[in-house]
Amino acid sequence: MKVRPVTAFLMALAAIVLALAAVAVIQSRIESIPAIDLEGDWLLTHLVQWGPYKSWTFRYRLSLSGEGIAVNGQGETLSVNGRPPGPRERTTLQVVETVLDKGYVIAWVFERNGARAGRGAIKWRVASDNRLVGSFRTTFYRGASVAQRLIPEGEEEEGSAAAD
Repeated sequence: MKVRPVTAFLMALAAIVLALAAVAVIQSRIESIPAIDLEGDWLLTHLVQWGPYKSWTFRYRLSLSGEGIAVNGQGETLSVNGRPPGPRERTTLQVVETVLDKGYVIAWVFERNGARAGRGAIKWRVASDNRLVGSFRTTFYRGASVAQRLIPEGEEEEGSAAAD
């Protein structure tokens, strides 16, 4: 069976198009991995949308350390529905592992509130270098999650002065 020159050309062209499409898919996956330094202090806000505390807002101070995806950290409740937490509302969070997956940061957490303990995950999309938005699920409840980097006083001024 003899292949005509036109057929050979079209087959070669199709192979090139498929190769370029594969490169584009790989490149888009690489570019979708967030390039963010998670190390530092964050204000974490959870709005409960399902569970026993539905419609409640919990705020935590979360301190993260490590490099790349090898990040862990600890946090504690700052407020519950805008007021200081009562003794039974104080919760500690421990970030035990982070994972980068298709443009998202996933933090596996362990929470403790007195004798009660649970685990879960927070899945964030990188909104900016200082803001993560997404959702959370734990043993007890789930809902929306926002993390805002806490920038020490004076650092903002230094950054804006350098931009002038």
